Amino acid sequence: MLVLLAPLCRAESPVFAVREMRVDFSPFTIVANPGETLVLPLLSGTLQGADLKAPEPVEAELALESLTLVAPEAPGFYPVALELPDGNTRQIQLFVTVPAEAIEDEYLNGYRMGPAPPGHHRYPELYRAPEGFIEVSEALLDTRLSPHFTLRQFLCKQKSDYPKYIALKESLLVLLEGLLGAVRERGYAVETFGIISGYRTPWYNKRIGNVPNSRHVYGDAMDFYIDLDGDGRMDDLDGDGIQGRGDVDLLAEIAEEYMTRPGNSLVYGGVGRYGKTSRHGGFIHVDTRGYAARW
Repeated sequence: MLVLLAPLCRAESPVFAVREMRVDFSPFTIVANPGETLVLPLLSGTLQGADLKAPEPVEAELALESLTLVAPEAPGFYPVALELPDGNTRQIQLFVTVPAEAIEDEYLNGYRMGPAPPGHHRYPELYRAPEGFIEVSEALLDTRLSPHFTLRQFLCKQKSDYPKYIALKESLLVLLEGLLGAVRERGYAVETFGIISGYRTPWYNKRIGNVPNSRHVYGDAMDFYIDLDGDGRMDDLDGDGIQGRGDVDLLAEIAEEYMTRPGNSLVYGGVGRYGKTSRHGGFIHVDTRGYAARW
């Protein structure tokens, strides 16, 4: 259902708040529970003259100062397009999750998930187990979640048939796009990051020997590096002629600086530094846990 309330006239590119975070890029992703109502306030620009194209199961209302979406009850991928009078389009990638209650004996539709994350006694709200999971088919792997990141980059590395499932928080996408911009500000013309690890099921996380409360099992963590030359390892960012710890430190410093910029409190969290090993080059970890963690 589409209700169009804005009169036709010249429009400026709109910027929305998604779960209170400023999102000024397209496409952007929303991860919703079945039947969830999402109100996206307009932070800048205008919706005058805009036209909203949404799949029939999605209830959508476009007003002068907000966009409202009601997620369908059926899990799945529902792309929504906001067409502007200047010919540009803001693409909203709406994913409706499969509820966590559908997990039986630690499996979700044949995909091994493991037990729910343990939570944290000091920060119970920041360590709530995922309420639902995006179902990923092979056809969706190259779906762009944001301008520079695809669904493929967030998959757990455990081997299995499709469908696979991931937990994903929008805050991670906002953080990654912002960090990419900060890296470019330093002169590194990178299109995306090289990925070590995105989401991990609790089962896989335990199998590789990580701590049970790793932020990777909560869907808001990424391990990554910069790889402009395409060799699969961290680049020589500091120009000392070697791929080493200095490059990891430089990337971590960029991440720490970005997280502390005004307005970035909702993408604030952990930054970890990892050196080169026989299996991979150095990389950093980031997450949006809500408080500082450094290692």
